[in-house]
Amino acid sequence: MGSEATLKLPVIDFTNLKLEANNPNWEAVKSQVHKALVDYGCFEAIFDKVPLELRKAIFAALQELFDLPLQTKILNVSKKPYHGYVGQYPMVPLFESMGIDDANV
Repeated sequence: MGSEATLKLPVIDFTNLKLEANNPNWEAVKSQVHKALVDYGCFEAIFDKVPLELRKAIFAALQELFDLPLQTKILNVSKKPYHGYVGQYPMVPLFESMGIDDANV
């Protein structure tokens, strides 16, 4: 019986990156971003200027947001494509996204 390879989300480090044209580091990161988006559609970004506690708080808030009942989530509508609540498609049953225009905290 064969074993399947475990897929791992690409991790890209933006720490200490200088956004300058023709900078070799910038060119390398651009290539990594492009490859990650083509191959996976997403990636995990590392940027040390965002404290770990803030990242944890954001992910906790997102978990709470997507744990809301469907009837609540579908109230978030927008005229912009792919904004508002997007989900419940038979072709991609596990996909959900939420665009919040002009969000205030």
